[in-house]
Amino acid sequence: MRNFRRASIQNQILILATLLVVLVSVVATAMEPFIYGRHDRGFQNGLFAARAAMIAEQFAEARSAEGEDVVLERAAALGITVQRTPLDRSGAGEQRIPPSELVARIGAMLADNVLTAFHRFVMGQSHPDVLTVEIDGKRALVFQLPVFPSYLWFVPAAASGFLKIVIPLVLLAYFSSRLITEPLRRFAAAAKQACMEGNLEQPFEPDGAAEIRSLAESLNVMSDRIQSMAEDRTRMLSGVGHDLRTPLTRLRMRAERSAEPELRSLMLADIATLSFMIDECLAYFKDPLVRAVDRKVDISSLLQTIATDFADTGVDVSFTGPRRLAFICKPQALSRAITNLVENASRYAAQVEIGLECRNDGGIEIRVSDNGPGLTDELKTKVLEPFFKADKSRQIGAQGGSGLGLGLPIAKGIVTKGHNGELTLLDRKPSGLVVVIDLPAGQLAQPEDPPSIPSSH
Repeated sequence: MRNFRRASIQNQILILATLLVVLVSVVATAMEPFIYGRHDRGFQNGLFAARAAMIAEQFAEARSAEGEDVVLERAAALGITVQRTPLDRSGAGEQRIPPSELVARIGAMLADNVLTAFHRFVMGQSHPDVLTVEIDGKRALVFQLPVFPSYLWFVPAAASGFLKIVIPLVLLAYFSSRLITEPLRRFAAAAKQACMEGNLEQPFEPDGAAEIRSLAESLNVMSDRIQSMAEDRTRMLSGVGHDLRTPLTRLRMRAERSAEPELRSLMLADIATLSFMIDECLAYFKDPLVRAVDRKVDISSLLQTIATDFADTGVDVSFTGPRRLAFICKPQALSRAITNLVENASRYAAQVEIGLECRNDGGIEIRVSDNGPGLTDELKTKVLEPFFKADKSRQIGAQGGSGLGLGLPIAKGIVTKGHNGELTLLDRKPSGLVVVIDLPAGQLAQPEDPPSIPSSH
């Protein structure tokens, strides 16, 4: 079976088609005698003709009325409707045949074809046919020919075709599609997981048909190259950022010795802006999830600490939520994400609120709300892209200016990639923006293993 799954798609289809032929032949051999031996019209017609001939022969040999009654009772037991009649009472225009022609005449009268059967199936048959057999010069028998239901002509052919063609084809289609598409479904799931988690280290398992294995190996090679290029880019930019600090330091020292106060102030502001841009870029290219480890923490205390730190710097930040709530997460990365959101909101709003709520399904929802001007629906999508700034008129800088447009993308990456959660931007009434972070219930700590939180007395 493993060799068959790893064969090429062309060979798989060829083998399955061969199996279909074998399956149809086996089903036809097994079912054909049963179907046509039970419902074939020719068999039924021949059986009726033989029994009618036997009754006519026995009736001719009877020499008394009692003997004739016994023969007629035997005919009724065999399911043959027949009546005796004196020969002089039969219809004048009625056709009479000798017993020797009985079998042939019944076969001719009961013979059927597709058109006749279809006509009877649609129009029906008002009365059965009768056949008069002349036994001798004084006696005659009137046989009532059977009327077979028209569906008996169609059922054998339909059942045969269904069992020999429809069922094997359905089975072949099901197993072949499952055999060929199952590796593709795993392939798509691996690609989606690699995109969500950002881990491109051998995500595609080379399994299934030869073509799919070849494609998986090619994509694994491509993933390795992309990963290598990303690492080289990060190392290069980190090196460039580190090397730029030395000349910036020299420029700052020279600017501070300038004799012109106005020029010195402008030069120091530009140097501070350059240093801020370098720090922001390095923070973005340094993935906070690389060395992050899941730990059990008091998420309420973590968020309260962030609010307190901002409040100490003069930013109006408050926290609302449960006093304690155990949660398993990457605390440093999640703290950086919330810090970025609060810092971004503090640039445009006077008040910021961090909210924590435990949903009914066991999940966790963190909301960072502000009373700023908010964002349009179009900007809600764009601000999540790296280096996009909603207010391009603001100067870049650490004090009072705007950032490089990296705070929200970093926060989104930490939430989605590091915690399998969702980050959504919503409007706040009457004005402002709400950043909603949904973290799945699977991250919650179990009740039987509570976190170690010192109690206050």
